[in-house]
Amino acid sequence: MTAEPRFSNHFDVWPSRSQFRTGEGIFLQFELPMPTQPLDLLHIVVMNLQVPVFEMNVEVSTLIGQGMSLPLQGRFAAGGYHVLCRLPAGDKLFTAKTAFDIRNHWREAPRYGFLSRFGPEATADDLVELQRFFTRFHLNVVQFYDWMERHDALVPQSSEFVDPMGREHSVAVIKKRMAAMREIGGAAMAYAAVYAALRDFADAHPDDALLDNKGAQYELIERFYLMDIRPESAWRDHILKEFRKVSEFGFDGFHLDQYGFPKSAKGADGATIWLDQQYASFIVACRQQLGDEAGLIFNAVGTYPLHTVTGSPQDAVYVEMWPPMTRYRHLRETIREVKLQTDGSKQVILAAYLHPFSQGASAEALTRTALLTSAMIFCSGGYHLLLGEREGILTEAYYPSYGPFPPGLFAPLRVMYDILTADQAILSGPGVVDVSASFACGINDDVVVEGAASSIDPEPGHVYVRVNKTPSGLVIHLLNLLWIVHDEWNRLHDEAFSPTPQLRLRVEWNDDCQTIWTQNAGEGGWVPQAAKWVPHLRGQALEVSVDPFDVWAMILIPYPNTVEPLPNTVQ
Repeated sequence: MTAEPRFSNHFDVWPSRSQFRTGEGIFLQFELPMPTQPLDLLHIVVMNLQVPVFEMNVEVSTLIGQGMSLPLQGRFAAGGYHVLCRLPAGDKLFTAKTAFDIRNHWREAPRYGFLSRFGPEATADDLVELQRFFTRFHLNVVQFYDWMERHDALVPQSSEFVDPMGREHSVAVIKKRMAAMREIGGAAMAYAAVYAALRDFADAHPDDALLDNKGAQYELIERFYLMDIRPESAWRDHILKEFRKVSEFGFDGFHLDQYGFPKSAKGADGATIWLDQQYASFIVACRQQLGDEAGLIFNAVGTYPLHTVTGSPQDAVYVEMWPPMTRYRHLRETIREVKLQTDGSKQVILAAYLHPFSQGASAEALTRTALLTSAMIFCSGGYHLLLGEREGILTEAYYPSYGPFPPGLFAPLRVMYDILTADQAILSGPGVVDVSASFACGINDDVVVEGAASSIDPEPGHVYVRVNKTPSGLVIHLLNLLWIVHDEWNRLHDEAFSPTPQLRLRVEWNDDCQTIWTQNAGEGGWVPQAAKWVPHLRGQALEVSVDPFDVWAMILIPYPNTVEPLPNTVQ
């Protein structure tokens, strides 16, 4: 299912799939500018990090004849890629950028999105727009939030039904949306609370209740009643059977939810139950029952219980961020903790809901708030569950209450998602190590930032500096926190904004270097800078000039011969 070929008032390109599997053909989709002048030859360059690995020229008439869809005939190894397209038109030059990645499994780079509307009013046009949005932002794992008829009997028993929150749903719409996500390379994940039952089920199964120390059953909003998930409980056997039905219904996996409470409880038999151990055991039981093909993501609400579930057989580690985890450093520290616990073997997804988007604030303030939060997560090696339904922004844990994209956010956030997709190897890939505390600021002079106050902690009034040693080279992240007066990621930034001044970095370097590469997350794409050597306390250092930027800039000093160009050129 693809959009009809069309012209627009701008030039745009995006991949046909949110993520490609190894061996799949790579296709790009295009929108061409309204031709007021003859459109010339389209030139395409594909880069692995900073290295061109494929070039292609194509006649615009050929592109139009192919329905604005173009196959790339090159050989692409697994990994991420930047795409730069140039289109001359008379005395004008149109440019457009995108990215794509090729993976064996979505768990290698889980760009999580959400869907929450399954009513009968949905149309075929809705599906086309969803696909366009999800492929533009490369969202390749999709949580189907509250899609079910009941929490204790998930698969709908009728073609149209009302969920426990009073919303109308259609089985046909759910199925079509699952198919639409799969068509663009996305995995459809069924939301499922591990211990929630409706009142009638709970009343009929008192022996499976999860109780407080006064004998009352735990519940949420007097609608969802918590059940005992211990192996000996009948509830566990019941809900695992329900999960098997969900897999047969057609979902690719499960988003396993909990509510963050209780941490401990009483069973109907009087035994004390510690949920941290039971959650880990439950995930193991899911894997055993559902097999290796089923995707599994468990919600560690407020980081609980990372100490038991990071090592469980789930495909990625997912944390829903809540107070007191309100500071930018908490985003970084949560990702770091998971990376350490898993030895970097699992990717980290943070659900960092942006409440200011429900408050009617100015578009500019909302844009800057969202960009800073996502930039902090991305440069720390994580992924951000934020985007989805109808170009929506998540504002709270009940996903149907999503907020709209403000004017001005779409383009810069899309560039960040391009970077997240193309540069995964140096953001969250294997072998990426944070060495900031031993390289920058304080007594360190391995990386020196001049031109503004800097810190290896995300402090207001400073440029935040993060130094990563990666298999491809040394990567330095800079975030502009000079203009902010508070460091809370879920609080509106309506302060007076200013970009950074020109910055100069000196980096002690004892390897060959001909070219340094910089990337401004407001524009995307690596820009070369000739290596310049200047005196250093110990020998010489590389000097890097960083132009003023709004949010996030990156510097890559590559090791010699870490990426070999491929002989992929098509005329």
